[in-house]
Parts: sequence; structure tokens; C-alpha cells
Amino acid sequence: MTKYILYLFFILTSNMAVAQTLVSGRICDQNTGGPIVGATVLASPLQGVKTAQKWITTNEQGDYQLKLSTGKYALQFSSLGYHTHTRKIDCRKSKQEVKILLQETRTELADVEVFGKSKARKIREQAMPISVISMQELQGTVSNVSDVLSKTAGVKIRTSGGVGSAARISVRGLEGKRIGFFIDETPLSDNTDFLDINDIPIDLIERVEVYKGIVPAKFGGSAIGGAVNIVLKEYPPQYLDGSYTLQSFNTHKISTVFKRNRNKIEAGIGGFYTSSDNNYEMELPLQPGRYLVRDHDKFKKLVIGAGLTSRKWWFDEVVFEPALLFSEKEIQGIEYNIQEAKSFSDAYVFASHLEKNNFLFHGVDFDFDLAYAYTIYRFQDKAMNRYSWDGALLPPVTELGGEIGKEPNDTYNQKHTILQKINLNYLLDENNALNFNSQYNYARGLPQDTLKDKVVGYQTNFNSTMNSWITGITYEYSSANKKITNALTAKYYFYSMQTELIDLYGVSRTPESVNMKKHDFGISNAFRFRFTPQFLVKSSLGYDVRLPSENELLGDGFIIAPAANLEPERNTSFNLGFMYDVTNSKRKRLQLEINGFYMQLDNMIRFTGGPLQNVYQNFGEMQTLGVEGEVKWDATSFLYLWANATYQDLRDTREFEPGSSVPNPTKGDRMPNIPYLYANGGLELHYPNLFGGTGQNTRLFSDCSFVEEYFYDFEQSIYQERRLPRALTFNAGIEHSLKNQAVFISLQANNLTDAQVLSEFNRPQAGRNFGLKLRYIWK
Repeated sequence: MTKYILYLFFILTSNMAVAQTLVSGRICDQNTGGPIVGATVLASPLQGVKTAQKWITTNEQGDYQLKLSTGKYALQFSSLGYHTHTRKIDCRKSKQEVKILLQETRTELADVEVFGKSKARKIREQAMPISVISMQELQGTVSNVSDVLSKTAGVKIRTSGGVGSAARISVRGLEGKRIGFFIDETPLSDNTDFLDINDIPIDLIERVEVYKGIVPAKFGGSAIGGAVNIVLKEYPPQYLDGSYTLQSFNTHKISTVFKRNRNKIEAGIGGFYTSSDNNYEMELPLQPGRYLVRDHDKFKKLVIGAGLTSRKWWFDEVVFEPALLFSEKEIQGIEYNIQEAKSFSDAYVFASHLEKNNFLFHGVDFDFDLAYAYTIYRFQDKAMNRYSWDGALLPPVTELGGEIGKEPNDTYNQKHTILQKINLNYLLDENNALNFNSQYNYARGLPQDTLKDKVVGYQTNFNSTMNSWITGITYEYSSANKKITNALTAKYYFYSMQTELIDLYGVSRTPESVNMKKHDFGISNAFRFRFTPQFLVKSSLGYDVRLPSENELLGDGFIIAPAANLEPERNTSFNLGFMYDVTNSKRKRLQLEINGFYMQLDNMIRFTGGPLQNVYQNFGEMQTLGVEGEVKWDATSFLYLWANATYQDLRDTREFEPGSSVPNPTKGDRMPNIPYLYANGGLELHYPNLFGGTGQNTRLFSDCSFVEEYFYDFEQSIYQERRLPRALTFNAGIEHSLKNQAVFISLQANNLTDAQVLSEFNRPQAGRNFGLKLRYIWK
């Protein structure tokens, strides 16, 4: 669960053996400047050196390390599809760095060309529908994770404001808590008050995996319709990475990580800091034509983490990771001129991880995670004055203050959370495997708001406890020729809650005890058939559930009341997809993919209003039909083109209004506040040493995004004004790296045409804005 932050390592400087030299470096493609994964480094001793040959292969960043005795060596660098390069070195110092650029060539075996597959491509070719954005598409850019995901087929990210605003992930129209949020396969969906998807610096990410329809059982957690899994980088033994970003609206982002190791012991320290005024101009939604500068949307977040990793004990890997998170967010008014309300989020986290291959029995791989978090969420809304957008002084919502809602708040919510996860993978033989996953969650909520209780006249929030257990088993089959793969998964869900509730609608003010226990199950299957090495078809069918989240069941202590009787959401989904992926002799790739999908969501949980507090309720059912397509093409050795489009038709299929026999007037209508048609496209030009010199690489990129007009409330008339207008935005940028990708300079411009963009129930987004980023890497 570092996974709250991005674990970062530190160790005291150690003495190297005098008689050895640590030879390290990075191997890159001479044309693109990108790292070469799996390249071989062979060290052959020259005359007078009495030692054996040594060799190693590069990791996913193209890095390698070799320890060599004092003397002269011939280093041979080779990789399939590249010319072999040899360099002589004299090992006399304790450290020596050798960076190599390999020139591309053509390798033929009996007239059959052989190309290795990247980790990202292997994941994309799994049976379940999935999109993968690799590190190479992220590195050096000024973009955040939301910007990257929003350019992916079937995915849309919407925020209510600027930096620090909560981001809602939508995958094929399903959004919010229905979509799982994971870091390194650890679920974080219930902790987005403390770590938002956009908090994670791009530089610390290896790749982003977007699962659509089916979520792997090994992830644990409870999600239907999709999941986003952010995979963090595995850093080399010695590493320093620091970056500074300056963006419009006085936005500053600093990120750093420092790591060292000795004798299979790794440790480090690092973190990131973000601050922004978010003072962009906006048009008031309820007063068209009137523009104001946002003056109460400042955001600050500080994350510090440390870690200790050992690979020398009985387990293959033992990890201990503490983390601290502190954030402060002002509440920006849209309908009203809010000036004082703000929130604070603090988290103290300790996580541990154990990993062992061939655990007890040969072929059994074991993963164990245990994490504890103590969190504090404070919300202050106790101003004694309110103001209209015209500057008129207004009375507070009560005589004791308040700018928002029906009563003031001085909330101090504490929560203790424990996460325990076990994953066992058993390889029966080369064609059959079993995976077992178990995840247990415990949450103890301690809400407190004496100011609100004083205004209301009685206690409205009570301590609560939630337990949940999710277990799943997956059987995976792969034919001998790898043409057929199939994964069959079954899951069991159990959750319970104990709390006290006040009947907000009744006369009695005596708390009622709640002791609720529920359980459910789900099943899914994913199938893939490869017709040719380049062409495959995949299909998946899921009948699964999502447990209500902690926030939905327990409430937040001030705006959201507990909802003890929520039923799990159930989703029936089907996906049929086709994928064509070919790489020619010049290592140019053409990738085409199209997917059609269907979903039926029952017991949909929806946020509804109440007299004193809002509450989550089971709303009914919804049906989805859609199609998405994507193409990626290396047109030349220096030009890359991509485009995707998504159409998703979500309809209200409820027969009656919730909890009544009244016919539903919106049956058959399109679901509001969800885009139904959107598309993205872009290009990238990359060229080494464009401005002369050596060890340099330049990327020029541009992209555009289109979202068709849609309603943010049910369409009751063709004259309805509750609609979000069509939006077309353009972005462009340049990234230049120096010293073999040790130094990066990036400049990006967003929304070049200054188009009006609205999101999340007509919330204004920023217009034209810019960002400059400097990054340095030392290894």
C-alpha cells in the first residue's frame, strides 16, 4: 500500500571493494533514443586478467550492472535486430559508466523475422480486454495521469476543477467507485480522499493498465466494469531522479527519489510536493456571459515515503514502507461565492510485502501484503458571512455560521484501516495454472462534528466498523501452440457493518443499532484465439458484483449519511474484440484494435439528496451498448500516429421510480452526465541529435480531443438547457533529452484554441495553459 505514495528508497553510502569495479550504463536505440530491453552485455577478460567471462541482460529501462575485477576487458553489446558493438575498458576505479547506442539491423532465420515482445504488448494480448500505456509514452511529458488516460479508447477522466480536484474515472460509461483504482495491484478505491490518481508523478510510473469489463481476481478489491492499475518503476541499484514542473495558475510540482543498495539490501527516501492557486478564469454556470477568476481553489499536497527492501533473507523479497501524506484544499464556489470553507487530509501509512517463488512446493508463487493506515479528514465550513457574486453580504446558513449546505461543519473524522492480501499462483504445467487470491479489509470510522450537532440539536454521526473479505480463484489454460488461452474466474464476497443511525425523517432521536452482514458471488471467463501471429480475437463474459465502498456505507461524517441497507451492484458484461499487430523488418508497427461491448447494471448505487445530509441509494438498473476502436502506426522511423474513438449508449431501464410502483418517466432515456461519443488523435515526431551533438533525442508531439454534446440531467425536452456543449481541444509540446537521457527539458501547451470546456455537472475547466518541466536522472 505504498501504494499510497510511490515507494522511494535510501541507504547510507557504503565502501566498494577496492579490487572490483562496478561497470554500469544504459543501452539505447541509436535512432529513437529509447532503451533496449533484454540486450546482452558480455565481459571478456583480456590478456593478463585471470577471471571468467561475465554477462548480464538489460532491464526494462535498458540498464545493466556488472562487477569486474581490476584489469582490462572487452565489453560486447548485442541484441536481436541490432549490430553488435564492442568496447574495451580498463577497470581501475571503483565505478565506471559505459553507455551504448546500438544501430538497428535486420535479423533473419530461415526467412522468418524474429522480434521480441515488450511487457506492455504481452499484457495487451491477454484474453481480457485491456489497454496499456507504456512508460515511453509518458516519460518527460508535463501531462498528469488523467491527461494520459483521457486519450485512451473507452476511458474518460472528469474533474470538478483544477489541480487537486477529485478525478472521476469512467471506463465505458461506468465510473466512480465502480472502477477499481490500483497501484501495483493494491486496491486504493476507498482512499481517494488521501491519494488521487493525479497525485502520482508521471516520472515514477512504468506503465498504466486499463482493464475493461473484467478485473483480474489477483488484484483483489471490488470493481465492476473496469479498473486502472498503475505499475511503478523498478529502479536500478543506484538511482537519483528529480524533477521540477512549473505550470500556469501558479502551479508547482516537485518530485524526487534517491536509492542505493548493498549486498541485496535496498533502501531509499523520496516524495513529491504539489501546490497550485488554480486561479483560472471561468464563466459562471448560472450567469452566462459573466466571467470571474477563481479565487478560492488553492491546493497543497506533500508526500514523503521511505522503504527498505531485502533480497537476502529466506523470502525472495521483503519490503517495509512507511509513508506520510498531508494535503489542504480550498472549496471553490460555482453557484455561490464561497470564501472560507476548506478541507484537510492527513494519512500515516505503514506497509509490508513478502514474496517467495516455489513457496513450500515447487511451482507455487506466494505474495503477501499487510498494511495499516491512520487517516484524518477535516472539513471546516463555519464562516459567519457569505457573499453573492455581486459582492453583497449575506447571512450564514445558520446563526452559528456556514457557507455550504444547510448547516455549518467543523468535522474531524478519524479512521483506522487494515488491508491484508494473499496471492498464490500454482503452475500445474506449461499449459495449466491456478491462481488464488484473498483480501481482507477492516475499517473503523470515528466521525466527530460538534458544531453541526450543536446546530441540529442532537448527534447525527456515530462510530462504525466495516469488515469485508473477497476471495477468488482463477483457472488459466493455454494450448501447446499458444493459439488458445482461457481464464475462468469465480469470486466470493462478504461484508459486514456495525454502526448506529438516526432516522433523519422521523420524530425519534434515539439512535438505532445496525448490525448488517451480506454476501454474494461473481463469475467471469475470458477467451483468446490467435488466428495468425499478427491477428487474434478475444471475448469475455462477466457476471460480477461490486460491494458498496466504505464511503457509501459509512458516510463521511458531515455531508454523506451512512447507508446501512445498500445492496451490492451487479453487472453482466460481454466483450468481443479483434486485434491486429504487425511489425515489419524496419521495426515499424501497425496496431489495430476494435471492441464491441454490452453491460447490464442492476442495483445501481446513486448519490441522492436529503433534508440534513445526502445519502447513497440503490437507484435501479442501466443498460449499455457500445463500440470502440483504436489504431497506432509507426509511419516512418521518426513519425508515430495514433487515433481512437468510442461510442457508448447508456440507457435507464428502470420500470418504476425507486421504492415505489410509480412508472419511471425516464425509462429508455440516455443516462445523464456521461459522454456518449468521444474521440482522440495525435502524432509524434522523434529524432536523435536533431540539433547536433551526440546522446540527444527530440520529441515533438501534438494531440486533439473531441467530446460530443451531452446532457447532465435527464432529457425531458428538446429545449432543455442542462447540457454540456461539444468540446474540441488541441495540445502540443516538445521534449528534448541530453546526455543519453540523463537530462530532460519539456514544454507543453494545453487547449491551444482556448476552447470552453465543461465537466462534471457543468463545472468550468481551465482554458489555454502552459507547462515547463526539468528533469535529471543519475545512475
